[in-house]
Amino acid sequence: MTSGDLERPLEGVVGGKTAKVLTKSFGMATVNDLLRHYPRRYAQRGELTDLSTLTDGESVTVVAEIESVTVRPMKQRRGSIVEAVVTDGKGHLSVTFFNQAWREREMRAGRSGLFSGQVSSFRNKRQLSHPQFLLFPEGVDDDPEAIAAFAGALIPVYPATGSLTSWQIAGAVRMVLDTLGEVADPIPEQVRVTEGLADLGRALRLIHRPVDFAEVELARARLKFEEAFVLQVVLAQRRQQMAHLT
Repeated sequence: MTSGDLERPLEGVVGGKTAKVLTKSFGMATVNDLLRHYPRRYAQRGELTDLSTLTDGESVTVVAEIESVTVRPMKQRRGSIVEAVVTDGKGHLSVTFFNQAWREREMRAGRSGLFSGQVSSFRNKRQLSHPQFLLFPEGVDDDPEAIAAFAGALIPVYPATGSLTSWQIAGAVRMVLDTLGEVADPIPEQVRVTEGLADLGRALRLIHRPVDFAEVELARARLKFEEAFVLQVVLAQRRQQMAHLT
């Protein structure tokens, strides 16, 4: 991918199916649209999400540990319910699957991972509706998607939807970054040097694939400066145009 390909259609990079969902969920059409969809926060393995901060109706992605898993028959019809209770060490959240008995083998007590869904309450119990999850890998036989998603020290957590999880967005971002070449930068090199800013290509890589929080801050500083800089350039151009009209 070359510098001009930030405006390349997503379909040619991440595939038609993924591109269609990204467009439907977030209005994304180009590589630039996807790379400008920055992580909302960063999770770390071993650092659990405070479940007490969740509110009903909120679509969330949390890091939690499986405390228990039970299977029971459905009362009104044939089939079974697998219910996992996940915890942050203090609060609890119920994650329920209908007619998916194999989930019991996957969701062993003590394992941790990302759990995504809409928060609701039922009989005074907080739960995730329509849950999806991705467990932290324990060995080479784990899900390749999980191994790729959790390869770094920091795990980016993206604004997501019910049809598109944070880790699916991260997977699409990885596909783009793996082929991203040099990127044309709207900030002149002299300004970047004076202000101590990373170039655009590096900033985009760091915001999505940081090694530590120092890299996150470096990327954020650059991207925030860019927003202000581009706005000032646009305003200056408009003033110049108005001056020519008077």
